[in-house]
Amino acid sequence: MMMTERRSDFVLKGGYMVKRSQNKKRFTPVNYKTRWFELTRFYLSYYDIGNLEKRRERGRISVKGVRLVEPALLHGEGGDAAAPDGYPFQVGYCESDGIYPGTTLPQYTLYLVADSEKDRAEWISSIRKVCEEYSPKSFSYHLGLWLGRKWSCCRSLNRRALGCQVATVWPEYNNNPSKHIDDLHKLTVPTTRRSFGDGGR
Repeated sequence: MMMTERRSDFVLKGGYMVKRSQNKKRFTPVNYKTRWFELTRFYLSYYDIGNLEKRRERGRISVKGVRLVEPALLHGEGGDAAAPDGYPFQVGYCESDGIYPGTTLPQYTLYLVADSEKDRAEWISSIRKVCEEYSPKSFSYHLGLWLGRKWSCCRSLNRRALGCQVATVWPEYNNNPSKHIDDLHKLTVPTTRRSFGDGGR
């Protein structure tokens, strides 16, 4: 018998992380807040941290809409000086599968900062695992931030520009970077060296 979403929606991973505001509305200020995160087979959800027993859900991402899960660089030249220290990564996603069923480009990007390199690696691995059966996925991504006029990583002036880094290979046909590597080589912007050992400090 098939398990229902309600019955199988148990927490696979939980923990505190710092979340960067997503600025879905124009002219909203950027801020960073600590949230409690929970990952299930269906959602990545985050909550207020004041009272965990009566916590208020602040948002959720459907794993079906996830397009990429990769490390990120928030500091550095042209980055966000207000970003906290830690080990950042990003979850690129589309909010509605019905509206964006075929695009590999994320509609939004959630930037998170873990306390340790180990914790970041575990979150990335756990989120990828629950998302891997869904299509499509991105074959490239931006390591840095969109700063309103350009990307901090490759300096591209187009927000929807092809990512300057090759994404992790997912176990599905439409994500294979080898199919699209020529597109990445055609980029006229410089790429950023892929190094995450410093945690983006």
